[in-house]
Amino acid sequence: MKFLTPRLIKIASLIKDDEEIVADIGTDHAYLPIYLAKGHKVKYVYASDINKNPFKVAQQNVKNFGVSDSIEVINSPGLEWTLERENLIIDCCVISGMGSTTILEILKKDSDKINSYIISSNTLVEPIRKWVKDKKFFIELEVLVEDNGIIYEIIKVNKFAGKKIKTKSQTCFGPILMKNINQLFIDKWVKEKEKINKILINLPEKDKKKKTFKKQLKLINKYTNKEMSQ
Repeated sequence: MKFLTPRLIKIASLIKDDEEIVADIGTDHAYLPIYLAKGHKVKYVYASDINKNPFKVAQQNVKNFGVSDSIEVINSPGLEWTLERENLIIDCCVISGMGSTTILEILKKDSDKINSYIISSNTLVEPIRKWVKDKKFFIELEVLVEDNGIIYEIIKVNKFAGKKIKTKSQTCFGPILMKNINQLFIDKWVKEKEKINKILINLPEKDKKKKTFKKQLKLINKYTNKEMSQ
């Protein structure tokens, strides 16, 4: 399917063969569920979206591609629909294409009906990793992908096994990504440094946020400068 973005293709690749029941939250036009169903990668996909127009387009797309038997399109906010269903088990739940604040609101409805998450935020992933740490969950996989000039982090959260997040650095950069620093990693954080420096220039000296941004900048410099000097 040529309309699938590099980010969605990478997300699809992180779904394991034994993860047969998948949910895609904020599915938009259901491109990812259709891709999974057409490729027979999964047995069944729940494709949900809060907005009526994408929901209707998703329904039509599922029908047009002939995968109505393996995809249910749902008009519902976040994970709320999962709480209303008995005997539901989702092997892997995808949440992508929105900011970390919105994702964290969605994750407030997490339950033991969901075994793992694949999360790709449009903003910094640090708050998501903090949630993982607080919940005592694990990071199974972390990858970077460039899509339309933007470098995205994609993390797979497993409730039962994987890497634990223990330090502030791991929360910021990711326990797996830190161990496999590549050019995408450096490019992403160099861009983030530039953003923070612009913010610092415009912040009043007495602004309390300035101290937080300076700490963040120091942490970023520690890793990017070390790698760039090698």
